[in-house]
Amino acid sequence: RATATLSLLLAFGSTGCNRGGGGDDGADGGTESASDTDAIETDSVGDTADTGDDGFDVDIVPAPGGMRRLLATEYVDSIELMLGQSAAQAARPAPDSSRRHFVAIGAQETSLAAEAIEQYERSATAIAEATVEDKTTLAQLVPCVTGNGGQACYEEVATELGRFAFRRSLSGEEVTALVDLALDGQAWGEGDFDAGLKYMLMAILQAPSFLYIMEIGEPDDDLGFRRLTSLEMASRLSFFLLGRTPTLEMLDLGESGGLETTTQIRDVAEQMVAATRARVGLQKFTDELFNLQRLEDMNKSPDLFPLYSPELARFMREETRLFIEDLVWDEDGDARRLLDATYTFVNDPLAELYGIAPPGTGQDFARTAWPAEQARRGLLAQASFLTSQSNPNRNSPIKRGIFVQEVLLCNPIPPPPPEVMAELPDIPEDTSLREALELHNVPECAACHAMVDPIGFAFEFYDAIGRYRTLDNGVPIDASGNVEGIGAWQDAAGLATLVAQDPRTMTCLIRNMIRGQLGHIDTPGEAPGIAALDTEFADSGYSIKNLLVEMAVSPIFRLVDEPK
Repeated sequence: RATATLSLLLAFGSTGCNRGGGGDDGADGGTESASDTDAIETDSVGDTADTGDDGFDVDIVPAPGGMRRLLATEYVDSIELMLGQSAAQAARPAPDSSRRHFVAIGAQETSLAAEAIEQYERSATAIAEATVEDKTTLAQLVPCVTGNGGQACYEEVATELGRFAFRRSLSGEEVTALVDLALDGQAWGEGDFDAGLKYMLMAILQAPSFLYIMEIGEPDDDLGFRRLTSLEMASRLSFFLLGRTPTLEMLDLGESGGLETTTQIRDVAEQMVAATRARVGLQKFTDELFNLQRLEDMNKSPDLFPLYSPELARFMREETRLFIEDLVWDEDGDARRLLDATYTFVNDPLAELYGIAPPGTGQDFARTAWPAEQARRGLLAQASFLTSQSNPNRNSPIKRGIFVQEVLLCNPIPPPPPEVMAELPDIPEDTSLREALELHNVPECAACHAMVDPIGFAFEFYDAIGRYRTLDNGVPIDASGNVEGIGAWQDAAGLATLVAQDPRTMTCLIRNMIRGQLGHIDTPGEAPGIAALDTEFADSGYSIKNLLVEMAVSPIFRLVDEPK
């Protein structure tokens, strides 16, 4: 088995340049209704023969093309679309590796270790077994799998499911290799059709053409770079906006040339952004951007923070999710309000944590105004941020300050010199954390701490799980500060207002989308494209929904340089 699978993996090691023809149409194998998720009205998309001007208003030097591995969430959600919920529940992909704050960059920059390859084999085996056990979703795509279909059915599975998984039509040689493996598996299984089906599924799910998103493009002599093909755009749009592999409908559109012009891409992107599934795609990005996926696994001292529990952490994450969803999707509001809004969403347990009147809804959430005396504003006042950017037993002004500088303003802070002791000594009695940090002055680190510490001190009214307080170790809290380039403030609300209005903040959001969604650090050559997006963003009243569409038609999204 191992030899046959390895041989097949080597055979499937192409970069996906076999773009094939249109392939056969097939029923969507997803478990969700397309109208609820990412249906595309192909009749409303620009004519595939559109020969209008498809140049770009801004010149950039794009990032290199290439490939990146599917993220764990993309892997699982793609399995669910193709093979159903039970198959997705069996999926156990190799863990993501974060680089420079984003797992997409890690997936692009790092190669698979031996343990990860073995993990993908175990996951493929479990998915295949679950699919053979429950063929409901696969049978929507290939009805013959419900009977003993023999070689003809294997060919149909290889052609239809292979196309779905590889995001392109398979060559005749690839189909033959899969069918031969299935027939061998059937022989090993003493004639059992499902045994052969299982081995074919395992091979498809371990193939590089499934595990890696290929973005090579085709040369554009007028531009001097490579333009992503219509089929590659089908994949990039689906992963960017919906967080999973394209539907069969999107593959049909890509293979027919329906994603080549700006008009076509804009029409499809607008439909995708309007679909329910787009909320899931954006949530994955914001979860990572604000470290929300870590919350339920964080440790806090039970003696110091008896209220804290995995359930409370789950409520913290849900508060932030509801807040973002309401602002972005329900209101289509100004993105700057993410940082300076005067309200949040709480249930009764979170209200207890915040020390405010409970809405009386139990575990259900209700929109609630922040109490003025607590000086809270937006995401940075929520327990999710304050908890994730703290230590197990106390606040971390340094973590909170670095987050604002690096993640919100895209202003990188260099690490401390290797010879410097980064640990803070024990804090004496009757000394606040701010006083201790100001006394712990290392000359080599002073310049960086001057950019970070005052920002972190702005949040000292909130402890390591977000509770409001006025004293720290018996000392009255001073949350005022002043940082060059940002300004002066008296409390967290004042800082939030300054950061929300700082022109770098919304530009940084665009740069983070490139990093977290496209998987590369934005380059100097992309700066004109980022500036154009920044202008479009401002002109739309900082609508994130509009930004997602403009990203999709930007040359940053559609062009690549020669692959590395």
